[in-house]
Parts: sequence; C-alpha cells; structure tokens
Amino acid sequence: MRSMGVAALALGALGVTACSSREAVSEAAGTGAAGGPITVVDQYQNTVTFDTPVGRIASTIIPVPSMIIGSDQSTARNVGVNEVAISMASKGMLGTMFPAFLDTPVVAGNDFVPNVEHILSLNPDVVIQWGDKGDDIVAPLRNAGLKVLLLKYGTQEDLEAWISIFGDLLGKKSEADAVLATMAADRKTVEKAAAAHASAAPRVMYMYNAPDLKVGADNSYMDFWIKLAGGKNVASGAGKGSSFGVTREQILSWDPEIVILGNFEPTTPADIYADPRWSSLSAVKNKRVYKAPLGGFSWDPPCYESNLMWMWTNSVFFPDVDHQLRGRIRETYRTLYAYDVTDADIDRILHMPVNAGSADYDDFRA
Repeated sequence: MRSMGVAALALGALGVTACSSREAVSEAAGTGAAGGPITVVDQYQNTVTFDTPVGRIASTIIPVPSMIIGSDQSTARNVGVNEVAISMASKGMLGTMFPAFLDTPVVAGNDFVPNVEHILSLNPDVVIQWGDKGDDIVAPLRNAGLKVLLLKYGTQEDLEAWISIFGDLLGKKSEADAVLATMAADRKTVEKAAAAHASAAPRVMYMYNAPDLKVGADNSYMDFWIKLAGGKNVASGAGKGSSFGVTREQILSWDPEIVILGNFEPTTPADIYADPRWSSLSAVKNKRVYKAPLGGFSWDPPCYESNLMWMWTNSVFFPDVDHQLRGRIRETYRTLYAYDVTDADIDRILHMPVNAGSADYDDFRA
C-alpha cells in the first residue's frame, strides 16, 4: 500500500551520504534552482538546457520510466514509454504500485525506433534515447526539434551516470546521491562476502532468452553482477553483450553449476528441469536454476534496484550469506516508491512459487 510522505523519512533513516566513488562514476552535471534554468550533460557530453523544470518526459529506453518513478514517487512526468516497459510493469510490482502507468502512451518498441509523430503530439520537454545504437534512432528526434538526452548501456558506471543525470534533470540531486551511496555501501558488503567464499566460486550462466540460447557474456551488466557476487561467468570469453547467441553444445561443455533466468521471456526453472536436453547440467542435477526477481523493474538489467540483485545473487551463490533481503526490499520500496510492500508482494518479487523447487530457496521465505 502507498506510504505517503515516507520517502524522505526513509532516506534520513538510512543515514546515507555521498561517497568518494560518486565523483568517478558520472560526468553529468546540472545547475539551476527550482523554477530556474536547468542544464544537463548526457553521457555523450551533449548539453541540454531547460528554461523551466522538466515536467514531461518521453523515453524509448525500457528501464528509464521506472527510474523516473523511483525518483519522483509518481508517474506524472512519464508521458511516453517503450512498450516493453509497460509489459514489464504489468508483470512486476510497478503496475501494482502505480496502476496509472499501464495507460502511458507507447512511443517505441523492442527496436527503440521512436514514433516521432506520436512523441510530438505528447509535447515532451525532453526525449531520452540510446546513444550507442546508431544515429537512425536519434536524428529523427532532433530533426523534429525535440530536445534529446542520450544514454549508453552496459556497466555499473553507466547506471550510476543515469542516476546522476536523472537527479539533475528532475531536481532530485540529493536523492540521487543517496541512492548512489546506498549502492556503493551494498557493493562493498557483497564484495566482502564474495571474497570470503572465493575458493567456492560457482560456475554461473545467465540466460537472457532460454529458447533462443542467448546468454550474458562479456561487457554485459549480467557479467558484472555474476562476478561481483562471487561467481565465474561460464560465457566469459565467448563473446560480448547481454544476449549473446551460443549453441547447446557450448552450454553443455561449460556445465554451469548455477543458471539464472532473465525476465524478458517466460522460461521457468521447472521448464529447464523438465527438458531432457539439459539433464546433464550440474545446475539441473542439483536444482540450482533460478528466475531472477522482478520488482519495480526486472533486477537482471541495470535499474534502481540493482543493489538488491547483487545481494540476492550473492545469497543464491552462497546460501550461508544472509543479507536480510526481505527487510532491504521493504526499506528500498519505501524510499524509492513510497510504498509499503506486504509479505505477499515480496514473495511475488522474489518469484517464490516459481523458484520453490530450486535448492535453498526456502531461505528467502518470511
């Protein structure tokens, strides 16, 4: 249920402050008092100035709307979004917490190609678009006279740059700094736990799309959190990207001890266990296939809840590690979304029914 006004209180309760790593992770800069000009520098060093506070944002980038909501505790500034953002919200907690978001106009699909005519009709103050997928999806926006901020994808540093940029754009710099500080502290905690278990580092595979045999390889956010949490990415060295295509023979030869399934398609651990083609995998024999959590956004790609993913993964890899995850979820949702989650909500986020047949998953129960 909504917990109005609790977001500011929760930030204070966390006792978080900006840390030294904050300066190294973002080149974004913003200036301007409330109601005055606002200047934002995107990840490609483009400077965009707004004469008035930004109230209407269109984005083709899937996680951006959930991050705007997590900054605002409101859907009001999201006027156009990617269709996958709507789909993800309907499956996860965002649609429950903010049901009005499900009616937000769709301005792009999986290919991130903007519907410029529709975007113009929505009269946004700014459009947020990828800058690393070619000028074909950027030039039409600029040619239409729209202000555009460009982001790039892939690393924790990129995620932290997004958070800083949104803090500047929305006039929420102190809140953005608090999120960054919390992430930095949680990263150190997970690194320490992983180091203590280094001799038992498991072979891990992230499956972005199980039917199409697409996995998280080098230069992907999934590779980052696998290694951060103390695992060895079996796809390291095979290629690059979050959805790198491989063969069944490669996967069988890698023999992952743990498999993490993404949320961009519906495959479950039970599907993998029931498929005789995977029966020789150690992860299948030992029931160590898990569906990644899905909260305000899916936890496997970068988002405002990524630090929760690190802790979840760390505990999945090493069941004796207890990050008090359910409590951290409650705390995070009050802070980001001004929402009090129930035990049933947390079970849903953690895919408790779906993961019930996997080893040690009862450790996450209330």
